[in-house]
Amino acid sequence: MQNVFIFLGGIALFIYGITITSKSFETFAFGGFRKFLDKIISKPIFGVILGTVFASIIQSSSATTVTVVSLANSGTISFENTLGVIFGANIGTTATAQIIAFRLTKYGLIIFAIGFLLSFISKKEALKALGRGTMGFGLIFIGMQFMESSVAGLKNSPYFMSLFIKLSQRPILGVLIAAVFTGIEQSSSVTVGIVQALGAEKLLTLQAAFALVIGANIGTTVTAILASIGTNIQARRAAVSHLLFNLIGAAIFLIIFKPYVNLISKTSSDLVRQIANAHTLFNVACTLLFLPFVNKFAKLVKKLVPGEEVIIEGCTKYIDKRLLNMPSFAVDALHKEVLHMMDIVKQNIEALYLMMNKNNTRITQQINLRESAINSINKEVQAFAPLIMSKALSNKHSRDVNLMVNVASQLERIGDIVKGISELQIEKIRDGIVFSELAMIDLGKMMDTVKKEFEMIVENFDDLTPEEFKEIEKIEQSVDDMEVCLRNGHVERLMTGVCSPEAGIIYVDMLSDLERISDHIYKIARLLNEKLNSEEALERKDDN
Repeated sequence: MQNVFIFLGGIALFIYGITITSKSFETFAFGGFRKFLDKIISKPIFGVILGTVFASIIQSSSATTVTVVSLANSGTISFENTLGVIFGANIGTTATAQIIAFRLTKYGLIIFAIGFLLSFISKKEALKALGRGTMGFGLIFIGMQFMESSVAGLKNSPYFMSLFIKLSQRPILGVLIAAVFTGIEQSSSVTVGIVQALGAEKLLTLQAAFALVIGANIGTTVTAILASIGTNIQARRAAVSHLLFNLIGAAIFLIIFKPYVNLISKTSSDLVRQIANAHTLFNVACTLLFLPFVNKFAKLVKKLVPGEEVIIEGCTKYIDKRLLNMPSFAVDALHKEVLHMMDIVKQNIEALYLMMNKNNTRITQQINLRESAINSINKEVQAFAPLIMSKALSNKHSRDVNLMVNVASQLERIGDIVKGISELQIEKIRDGIVFSELAMIDLGKMMDTVKKEFEMIVENFDDLTPEEFKEIEKIEQSVDDMEVCLRNGHVERLMTGVCSPEAGIIYVDMLSDLERISDHIYKIARLLNEKLNSEEALERKDDN
């Protein structure tokens, strides 16, 4: 019984080590993932490389595939572009087995201690994360040491030895056992780690071990399948492609099972390394087999999961609670959602401009629909942000979340004002009120200025320079001055009878609303500038 508890404790430490390593290195992996994400579109091989590197860093093909499913669901990448990443994720997850094969279990405590010191002493967030990741590696090796010591006694058990012999003789049995086990605990790395622990004590043959490895590859797809429930067609196709890819690969290697095992036995004299090589080369070979036929494979998946993607304009596109397990992805999704919201506000400003120039009342329906979308997205942003903040975030990510929340609030207010101006325009047209030619020219100039101010924010949102901020500040001041000047001009026209009092009420309200929009745009610019100033101050502090 004591060995059972030691074994379970070893598994717990192993899983916890993988979790810590994944969470700690996720920020570094995320930066590279975002940097190269767009390159996936050009060639699937880029997706394979990206998936391999990302999964090897975060130590999980399941987490990588779930992330891909979430990104496909949000529209960040298409289904076709997920395939390379999924193929690569299967290769990347074998890094854990290769590291274990170096037999560093006796150094686990030393590695953990080094990581602890690095995390405890360092002031920079990046070094702290590196230290935590190193602690995670230490726990992986400590867990392996416990597992190996606990299973050593199984050599004296006729029942277990008989079971292991059956696994060698009946690969299908091993595949099924490992698939079910991995499906339950949702980590092929853990399953393969246990197999390597058994191999280290010579309790398994390579034949039995490889059968379990194949099963682990199948079982790990359960995570993505579960994550795809309730998602759109693109995301479901991504999950099904992961399952299909692993099933077909398993079938092929079961056919060539004995020749492959014989080949792997020649790669090393160490069984633990042989198991790691069997795992890695299996996934590399499957990827190389599928890569030339990626388009045909995509067509097959589309036939299995038929249907057309339905795009609902204005709903949230990027926020996805499944991304909360990868906080930096969640921060990026929030950022993209605010940009999406900004784009809808921009469309409404342009629609308002057209509505006022053409006196087209039908445009108001589009404005109202977008305004509902703006309100809905803002609510989702305000609800999603606290969920992200409850996670362990870097200081930079915390500042980014706060910024996005404040920007979303300003955008929502701009949306409300645009809708208000459109209602004033409807009232003007309905009551047959006509603005004078000069009033229309002045109003058009003010709208042009506000549009320019908003477009500057849209174009420079992620890299607003101090010079651009000053330019927006000047524009905002010019809008303030313009409102006073145009109000005075209206009073003069009213006194001379050029404008009617009824037209004047609506006209002045429109001027006031446009000035308010300009104020909110300036507030967004000020938020962006404050963020830039704080980041520069922190950099100077770190340098000192």
